[in-house]
Amino acid sequence: MKKKIYLLIGIFLLIIAVCFMCYVFNHPEAISPWGNRVTFILYGIYIWLLFKFLLDIPVLKTNKKIPSDGSLIRALFFFFVAIVFLIMEIAWDKVNFFTIIRGFVIIGGIDRGIENLSLWIKNRNMKS
Repeated sequence: MKKKIYLLIGIFLLIIAVCFMCYVFNHPEAISPWGNRVTFILYGIYIWLLFKFLLDIPVLKTNKKIPSDGSLIRALFFFFVAIVFLIMEIAWDKVNFFTIIRGFVIIGGIDRGIENLSLWIKNRNMKS
């Protein structure tokens, strides 16, 4: 897809987030049917999607001069970070702002790990 389409998706996600926040502030009793931990992790995932569609794809990816070739070690590192933050979230008793950050890091690590792994496999198949 072109960067304009990703930018439009990001702006749409931002509009949904603003509408959702307006609703939540007026109706705090209807925030979610599950616990705060799941809600905050979903907020972190949503913030990652906003970052991905508003900044990463339209701006950062187009400014790269050298295309990334992917790396197995980098992919394993990102998966390891995601697993560590998932274990931290499971072991942590309190649900607070850091739960949102851990959700952001978990989904970001998985996303970057899959991206590096797919690029590594693609380049490896091209060399064969």
